[in-house]
This record gives sequence, structure tokens and C-alpha cells, in this order.
Amino acid sequence: MESALPHLRSPAAAALIPFLNPGVMLVPVPRSAPLADGALWPAKVIADILAAGGFGGAVLPCIERSSAVRKSSSSPAKERPSVAEHYESLAVPPRLIRPAQITLVDDVLTQGRTVFACAMRLAEAFPDAQIRCFAMVRTQGFVENIEQIIEPCTGVVHFYENSGKTFREP
Repeated sequence: MESALPHLRSPAAAALIPFLNPGVMLVPVPRSAPLADGALWPAKVIADILAAGGFGGAVLPCIERSSAVRKSSSSPAKERPSVAEHYESLAVPPRLIRPAQITLVDDVLTQGRTVFACAMRLAEAFPDAQIRCFAMVRTQGFVENIEQIIEPCTGVVHFYENSGKTFREP
């Protein structure tokens, strides 16, 4: 992860400045199951490295997973948990701190359902905060030829309430 920090300082990554700057509270996205003591939490590791590199004001691990959901990374697209399933398994305990800007930090962004559910919970807990998401890696679906390995970009995750699914651009 540390080797990625210079790329975040490059002109190509300028679009990420609103997501990653010293005024932003970094909130790691929880794993698919409640965190066991001593378990690796990749999103928290990434958030800590980003904050240490000046790409966040502080790390606030405030989203808790109360029950496990299927892992997106090992599930076919149609069997991945819905936004509602994620939402029901997440909680944000009350906090005294009220960040104005929050960036959710994830290791891999697939369809965006997990981060969307996390953003919904954060919006309830911090209604005045601006909430964004940063992922170290984003899947590219059926792209046959990936031309760039390092390609910082911004996009949008759309939520379709009737189906509980999301669509990510890009």
C-alpha cells in the first residue's frame, strides 16, 4: 500500500483530492463478518496508511458489522448480498465527534453494495456530513484488455431500491 502513495500525489490523481485530504475523516469499511480479535482488517490498514501519508485527518473505525453476510469477492454477481442485507448487518454507534467530511475506505470495490449500505448508515449518524468512498482497487467487470493498472478515477454508485442492487460508474 505504501508504494501507492506516490501515485496519489501525481497530477493524474488530482480528482481524488476531495476524497483524500487532511480535512477528511477516513472510515474503514467493515469486513463481511464481525471482526475477530487480532484479525486482519484490510480497509483499516489502508485507512491508517492514508492518514499517516497526509491523505486523511484521522481514522474513525465507527461502522460495526453485527452479523456476517456472504463475501462479495467469492460470490457470483447475482448471489452477492443486497444493499438491504448489508444495511441490516451494520451499525454506527453514537459518537461525540461530528465530522464534516467522511471518506469510506475499502480495499476492493466490486458493485458498490457494501459501501452504499455503509454510506446509508453514516448518513443517519452524521446527517450533515459529506460522504464519499475511496477504494484501493476497483473491479472492471468484463473488460478484456486492461490498459492501465494505475488509473485513479471518480465515479458514482447508483442504488436501485426496487431490486436492492447497485450499478457503479465506472
